[in-house]
Amino acid sequence: MKNRLLKRITISFVALVLFLSTPLCSWDVALAVSDGPDIQGTSAMIYCATTDEVIWQKNPDKKLNLASITKLMTCLIAIEELGLDKEVTVAAEAVQASWDGQSEPVGIPGEKLTVEELVYEAMLVSANDAASSLGIAISGSEKKFAKLMNERAQKIGCTNTNFVNASGIEVKNQYSSAADVIKIAREAFSNKELLKIVGTASHTVPKTNKSEARELENSNYFLEGGEAKTGIGDNTIKVKKYPGVFGGKTGTTLGRKATMVVGCDFDGLEIYVAVLGSTVEKRYSDVRKLLNYAKENLSRYEVFAKGAEFEKGKIKGGATNRIEGVAAEAGVINLPEGASASLLTAVPVYDEELTAPVKKGQKIGVIQIYLADEPVRTIDMLAAKEVKKGWFLSSFGITNMQTVVIIAVLALTAAFFVMIMVLRASNKRKLEAARKAKLKRLAKEQMERERDYRQRNWPY
Repeated sequence: MKNRLLKRITISFVALVLFLSTPLCSWDVALAVSDGPDIQGTSAMIYCATTDEVIWQKNPDKKLNLASITKLMTCLIAIEELGLDKEVTVAAEAVQASWDGQSEPVGIPGEKLTVEELVYEAMLVSANDAASSLGIAISGSEKKFAKLMNERAQKIGCTNTNFVNASGIEVKNQYSSAADVIKIAREAFSNKELLKIVGTASHTVPKTNKSEARELENSNYFLEGGEAKTGIGDNTIKVKKYPGVFGGKTGTTLGRKATMVVGCDFDGLEIYVAVLGSTVEKRYSDVRKLLNYAKENLSRYEVFAKGAEFEKGKIKGGATNRIEGVAAEAGVINLPEGASASLLTAVPVYDEELTAPVKKGQKIGVIQIYLADEPVRTIDMLAAKEVKKGWFLSSFGITNMQTVVIIAVLALTAAFFVMIMVLRASNKRKLEAARKAKLKRLAKEQMERERDYRQRNWPY
């Protein structure tokens, strides 16, 4: 009996030690995953670009194959380097290299297409040959082009990404992570021309020197809804349109692992969702779960509207020494559950040493939004009106109007001084004349007395 009790105590003690020795962070991660959406993907992230907040994540830095999401970086660089109108010849090596065992090339060797049409092919139907042709057109080879891709990835803050080719065909040492994929998507979608293309549900490529016109359908079925192929026979998955989705890119590896990144607008909150290491059958349901989770856990609050006016700031060298700032966009934030809007404040911060001239709409500072004492978002502040360069006294902070007043006061003072001097001179002349007249009168009177004395013959 005693041995059994001693055994129980020992087991309980060991269990307690193991519990206390488990790192706290591992429990936090477990809770973070269990509390979030139940998805098939290995790596995922929900990110609010508007407020720069990670809403939820699962293994966000795990290096995995990003497949055709690679083409976002390829097409971004192609548009920047070549422009949309430049004609590119589909390279034979690009068509040959595009066979990945899953899809046939879209282009034909020697076919002439504009960069815009090649980008449509790469983005909508994930044409490997189109992406490879763009890379070759820019750098001469995909290997050299991959260096540009990696340089750009590092520039935007990617730390777990490495590109080897322009198409995303699965090769050794080509990888990324959910966190990095969102950075790549944000950078790509910041290009208005590329954003328009990724947000297009269908497109017709005009007739070329090698082909009749062909129809393209975007593999991102969240844009308009549709049936996504599973890659197994004729099996498809019905996908409903997701309101607010403005762009995205899918990818599938040789092992039928699926990736996807989308951007979505939730009533003014710009959300990005990425999932890597999912399956073809579960990709869309994973992304939908992530988007739904974001919608449920975001509370949009508008602190101020776009164009809202703020307290004026100081400016040097201008026709005026005060400048009015307005918000470049609405001050929308994610208000945490339980937080009171009364704790929100918006503080205008004008650029130091702001100097005229300043054009209307020019950035002149920022508006810092605080929740209690914690900064939660920064919005650009623009000049509400033009401020022209001031006159010679503006460098001392004196406005043109103040200069006019000063000059007017000085002019009046000078006029008054001159008037006083003129009056003094006039009075002096009058006094001198009066003195002379008096002396003359006195002399005349003296002469008359002396004449009278002589006439009377007075001795005195």
